[in-house]
Amino acid sequence: MSELKQEQELREASEPRQEDETRQGSEPGQGSDKTDQFGRDNIIKLLIRYSLPSIVAMIVQSTYNTINMSFVGQKVGPIGIAAIAVCMPITMIQGAINSLIGNGCSAGVAIKLGEGDREGGRKLLGSAVAFNLIVASTNVVLGHIFIDQLLRAFGATDAILPYARDYLNITMFAMVFSSFGPLNPMMRIEGYPRRAMMTQLLSTAVNLVCSPTFIFVFDLGIRGAALGTFCAQFAASSWIFFFLIRKERIIGLKWKYMRLKIRSLLHVMQLGLPNFLMSLSQSLLSVNLNKSLITYGGDIAVSAWGITNNINNLIQQPVFGFNQGAQPIIGYNIGAKNYARVKQALLCSLGIAFFFSSLGWLLTRLFASQIFAFFNSDPELIAVGTRMMIVFRAFIFVVGFQQMGAAYFQFSGRPKISIVLTLSRQVLILLPCILILSRYFGMNGILYSGPIADFSSTTLVFIFIAREFKRLNRLQREQEALRADSLETTTQERVISE
Repeated sequence: MSELKQEQELREASEPRQEDETRQGSEPGQGSDKTDQFGRDNIIKLLIRYSLPSIVAMIVQSTYNTINMSFVGQKVGPIGIAAIAVCMPITMIQGAINSLIGNGCSAGVAIKLGEGDREGGRKLLGSAVAFNLIVASTNVVLGHIFIDQLLRAFGATDAILPYARDYLNITMFAMVFSSFGPLNPMMRIEGYPRRAMMTQLLSTAVNLVCSPTFIFVFDLGIRGAALGTFCAQFAASSWIFFFLIRKERIIGLKWKYMRLKIRSLLHVMQLGLPNFLMSLSQSLLSVNLNKSLITYGGDIAVSAWGITNNINNLIQQPVFGFNQGAQPIIGYNIGAKNYARVKQALLCSLGIAFFFSSLGWLLTRLFASQIFAFFNSDPELIAVGTRMMIVFRAFIFVVGFQQMGAAYFQFSGRPKISIVLTLSRQVLILLPCILILSRYFGMNGILYSGPIADFSSTTLVFIFIAREFKRLNRLQREQEALRADSLETTTQERVISE
């Protein structure tokens, strides 16, 4: 109680100064700092306002990925979809590195700006870009030298290998350009959130034009899909690059700062570690899942999984968008110790995430066979894929709750809990279930691993969230008691003085 009282007194002492600073820094016509809305406006309206741009961009991007895979399915057949699925873990590994550097860099630069250290922010950005370019270039060279060995290790069969090689030979070069992709959040830090959204829209538009042109008009098949991806990455990276090098940028990218600074890199990596681990776990899961599917289901099972995973990603985009929208709202109110609004924001976020996951679950129950027919008319693919989507994703309606609940602990400044809860589904539960159950039950063991992991990981998150609500209720009661004591003391002092 004494610690809480001290914190309250310190906060009250700082409020007049903060208000003065807000008035001084406000533009004409503005009554307060923009961040005040997090502690004042309607929670649901705030969530919609801050989530909608991200949701739109993510859904557009994911929808195109789905359409692009359907192009490959229609032109090349199920074997082409399987080839993309086999290549996906390799792309995820580079994505994990990009996430490590990109998310860590944007977080680090934001902190430096808050400290008033623009020079330090420029050094972080320069070191991050230099390191990512070196790593991506090295991966491209090594990838081309050992391309067949990599694809075999990730589950490519004799039938899949030629198509996977054609696809990866081209998309590997896009990895160099993708080094700038994770720096897209820098646009938000500079104060241009709409331009950050335009990056994904631009990439999607270029891919939407190039891929079908290369696939169908120039009859390049799966290589056409890879060339479309290459053009999209090049366009998005150029957009980000030319934004960052402009002179009027607060931080900006300058050649003299593109040096490898160990301290800067370690700081960036520390901040980006949670995202890196999550992306890397997805790659690890994909590799083992592809191998198990090849063993117990053959090439057609890998094709079916490629489509199932693609649709699952599309369903999850609104949840990811609301995660991004909830982050500043929950973080602000945690910092302000406004526990009532923290509970309200968390409850609304969990409810919205559950709604969208349930909607996705319903659509995949009603239209599973039609979804697979959109990609390819092969009867075996439709039969295998429909059963996979219905069984493996039987509990997809709880995944939104699981993801939002795990993300909350990162927003509230407890990344270790967030990492454990996030990795619980893929690494701690799903991967062991696939490896163990497939040995005894074959393909059925793989399929039933999905609902087991979804239900178990969600139960774990529910336990932590229930405990968190109890903690927030306790803090709120202590805060209200402190205010009552403070009010009583003030009243008594006035009576004595009179």
